[in-house]
Amino acid sequence: MISYTKYITSTGVIIGSGSTNVALSDIPLETNQSVIEGVYEVGTYKIIDGSPLEQSVDFWIAVRIERNTLLTESDWTQMSDSPLTDSKKTEWSTYRQSLRDLPTSNSSASSYDDVTFPSEPS
Repeated sequence: MISYTKYITSTGVIIGSGSTNVALSDIPLETNQSVIEGVYEVGTYKIIDGSPLEQSVDFWIAVRIERNTLLTESDWTQMSDSPLTDSKKTEWSTYRQSLRDLPTSNSSASSYDDVTFPSEPS
């Protein structure tokens, strides 16, 4: 009997595990899914480049708190009465979208220190 874990290939997010008597290559997978031998807990591990990587789920909470703070602090840049030029508003809008995209653009991060925050416009 072989224990295995299924995960989303592009993000490493674990979607399930089980046991089988067949070869891992014979396990049915949907598009963008992969399988690795062994059982790895959802929320504790991600599978990066085919290897299990232990992660702390709590760091994403800290990332979201920081991101939300930065978004709140830059709300004024998108107001109609903002003193910024249209081009500066666009720069800030792009920055704010990059903040919203942090989880996706840092999907391989395994700690807070691995997350790359965008630079605030000057």
